[in-house]
Amino acid sequence: MRRSSGVAIKKERQMEELKDRYEIIEEAASDAIVTLDEQGRVLSISRAAERIFGHTAAEMVGQPLDRIIPEYKQYVEQVRQKGKKTTVAEVTGLHKSGKHVQVELSLGEYNKNNRHIYTGIIRDIAPRKDTDRRLAAQFAVTRALAESSSLAEATPKLLQYVCEALDWELGELWYVNAESNTLHIEGSWHVPTCEVEEFEKAGRKTILFPGIDLVGRVLASGQPAWVDNVVEDKNFPRAPIAERVGLHGAFAFPIRVGNYVSCVMAFYNRQVVQPDDEMLQMFDALGRQVGDFIKRTRAEEERDKLLIYERVARSEAETNSEKLAFLAEASTVLASSLDYHTNLMTVAKLAVNRLADWCAVDVVDDNEGFHRVALVHRDPQRAEWAREFQKRFSAKAAAPHGVAHVMRTGKAKIYTDIPDSMLIALAQDAEHFKILQELGLASAMVVPLVARGRTLGAITFASENPARRYTDSDLNFAVELARRAALGIDNARLYSDAQNALTEVQAKTEEIQRLNIELEERVKERTAQLEMMVKELEAFTYSISDDMRGPLRAIDGFSRVLVEEYPNKLDAEGKRLLNIIRTNARSISELINGLLTFSHLGRQPLDQVDINMEELAKSAFDELQAANKERSVLIELQALPPAFGDRNMIRQVFYNLISNAFKFTRPKQNPTIEIGFQDSGNQHTYYVHDNGVGFDMQYSPKLFGVFQRLHSVDEFEGAGVGLALVQRIVLRHGGKVWAEGKVNEGATFYFSLPKA
Repeated sequence: MRRSSGVAIKKERQMEELKDRYEIIEEAASDAIVTLDEQGRVLSISRAAERIFGHTAAEMVGQPLDRIIPEYKQYVEQVRQKGKKTTVAEVTGLHKSGKHVQVELSLGEYNKNNRHIYTGIIRDIAPRKDTDRRLAAQFAVTRALAESSSLAEATPKLLQYVCEALDWELGELWYVNAESNTLHIEGSWHVPTCEVEEFEKAGRKTILFPGIDLVGRVLASGQPAWVDNVVEDKNFPRAPIAERVGLHGAFAFPIRVGNYVSCVMAFYNRQVVQPDDEMLQMFDALGRQVGDFIKRTRAEEERDKLLIYERVARSEAETNSEKLAFLAEASTVLASSLDYHTNLMTVAKLAVNRLADWCAVDVVDDNEGFHRVALVHRDPQRAEWAREFQKRFSAKAAAPHGVAHVMRTGKAKIYTDIPDSMLIALAQDAEHFKILQELGLASAMVVPLVARGRTLGAITFASENPARRYTDSDLNFAVELARRAALGIDNARLYSDAQNALTEVQAKTEEIQRLNIELEERVKERTAQLEMMVKELEAFTYSISDDMRGPLRAIDGFSRVLVEEYPNKLDAEGKRLLNIIRTNARSISELINGLLTFSHLGRQPLDQVDINMEELAKSAFDELQAANKERSVLIELQALPPAFGDRNMIRQVFYNLISNAFKFTRPKQNPTIEIGFQDSGNQHTYYVHDNGVGFDMQYSPKLFGVFQRLHSVDEFEGAGVGLALVQRIVLRHGGKVWAEGKVNEGATFYFSLPKA
C-alpha cells in the first residue's frame, strides 16, 4: 500500500509540474493558445489573446470562439472536409473595438474520454501583413516607374498599383504650380467598386493653398502626414463629400525634385485607419524615388527636345543653305544685265529645277493690263504646248483668282489645293476648262513683283505632284525671290528712264545755256540802262531839290517879313493866308529833305560793327524826350542783345520809330512806349510798342511807302518818309520790318537784324 501511495504521489507531482510548465508556456508565448470544446466554446485561453483581441481572458472563457473569430465555424468545416487533424489558415479576427484583426489560426483536434477537444494557436500576423503591404507598395512604385517614360504616363499606374498593394480605395496626385505656389489635381484612380466620383470631381474643381487640406499641409511642411478620419478633420474642405461617399482614413506624402516639392500624392480608405509611422517613412522615401524619376525623365525629355531641335535646325540649315544658294544664283542672274526679259526667263528656268514644275512671269503693261514674258516647264515640250494654249486664251484682268487677283491686291496668294471650282472660275469656256484640267496642277503660288510700293508684275509657281503641296515656308521663299526679281525689273527700268532723262537733260541744258547767255546780255544792257537812269534821276533830284530850296526859302522869308514888319497893314485874313503860305513852304521843304535822305541811303556804304542796342535805343528816346519837354512819356526798356550793323543807320531806325510813338500817343493821358526783343533763330527781332491811336491792319501795306500816310496833316504832322527810311535801312542789313496794330489800342513795329 505504501508503495502504491508513493507512486500516486509521484505522478501527481509530475502532473503539477507539467501544469506549471504549460501555464508558463501560455504566459510567455507571444501567440495565443486556446482550448475549445466540440461546440467551439473557449475552455481556456492565454493572456496573449488579450493583446490581440482586446478582451480579458475571463471575458473570453466560456464564450464561443466565433465571437472573436467570426469565420471559425467555416474554418472547422473546411478542416473536417479535408480530413486533416491539424491545419493552418489566415482568418480575420474581430477586436473588442470593432476593428478587424488579421490572424493566423492553427487548430488541432484530439479525443479525450470520448470528447472532441480542439487546441488552437492564434498568431497576430498584422505586422507581417503590414510588412508585406509595404514591400508590395515599394514594388508597385518601382514597377510603375519602370513601365513609364514620363510622369503623365506613370501617374495612373502609380495610383492604381499603390491602392491595390495597400488595399486602399482611392489615390490622387496633385502638382504644384511654381508661380502661384498652389496645388492642382493631376490625376486620380479608385477601385472600380468604390463610388467616389463626387469626391474626385470636387478635387478637380479645387485649388489648394499651402496649409489647407491634408495635401496643402504636406506642401507647407514638406513632410508626409496621416489623418485617421478626414470626416472629423476640420482642416479638410471636402469632409462633407468624404462622409457621403464613405472615405475616412487618409495619408499623403511629398514628391521632391531637388529641394522643392513638385507634387503630393494622397490615398484614402473606407476604414478609419490609425497612423502608421513606418509606412509614412517608407512613402517619404518612395516620394524621393518618384522625384528622382521626374528629374531624370525631365532631363531625358530636355535631351530629346534638344536632339529634335538639333535635327530640325540641321534640316532647316540645309534647306536654308540651298535656298540661299538659289537666291544668290538668281541675284547674280538678275544683276548680270539690264535686259530684264532675258533675266526673268533665266530665273524661271532656275525655279523649275528647284521649286516648281511650272513657272510663269507676267509684267504690267503701260495700259494697266499685263502680259507674260516667261513660261517654263520641266518638260520643254509641255512648255511649248502651254505657250500655244496661252496664245488662244489670253488672261483676263478681272479674273477672280491667280495672276489677275494678285495684280489687283498686291498680296501673295498660296493655293494649297486647286479644285475644279477654281478652274471653272478661271475658264473662259468649256474647252478652256478642259485644257486647264489637263495641266494637272496640284498646288500653286502667285507672288507680286513689288518695288517702291508699285506692283510691277507677278511670278507664278505651280506643282503637278499631289505630294508636293506648297506651305507658308515655300511662300516666304517665293516672296523673297519675287522681291529680288522686282528690284531687277525696277533697276532696269530706272536705268532706261535715267538714260532717257539724261538725254533730255543734256538737250535742255544746252537750251538753258543758250538762253542764259542771251539773258546775261539782256541783263547787262538793262543794268547799264538802269544805272544810267538812276544816275540821271539822282542828278535830277539834287538839281530840283537845290533849285526849289532857294525859292522856298524866299517864299518863307518874305512871308515872315510881311508878318513881322507890316503887321498893321494886314488884316486878320491876310495874316492867316501868309501863315498858310509859310506852313506849306516848310512842308515842301521837309518833303524835299526826306526825299534827299531816302535817296542818299541807297548810295551810302554800310559801316557795320557790333552795336549796343540798349544804349542806342535809350539815346534816341532821351533826345526825343528832351525835344518834347512839355510831355512826360513812360518808357519800358527791356534788356536788348547786341546786333551787327551800321550804328548811325540803326540809330535812325530807333529815332524814327520812337518819334512816331511820341507823335501817336499824344492824345493819350498816360502815354507809354515799350522797347523789347524776341529771339528768332539766326537774327534778333526788336520791337517798339506804344499805346497810342493804333491803325487798322487792312492799311498796313501802305505804312512803309514813301509819302504814304494814314492820317491827315491836321491830325498828325509829318512828311510820310520816316517809315520808308526804316524799311530801307533794315532791308539793307538783310532784315525785315513789319507792324501790328489795332485802332485806339496802340501799335507795335518789329524789325530784325543780324546777331552780333
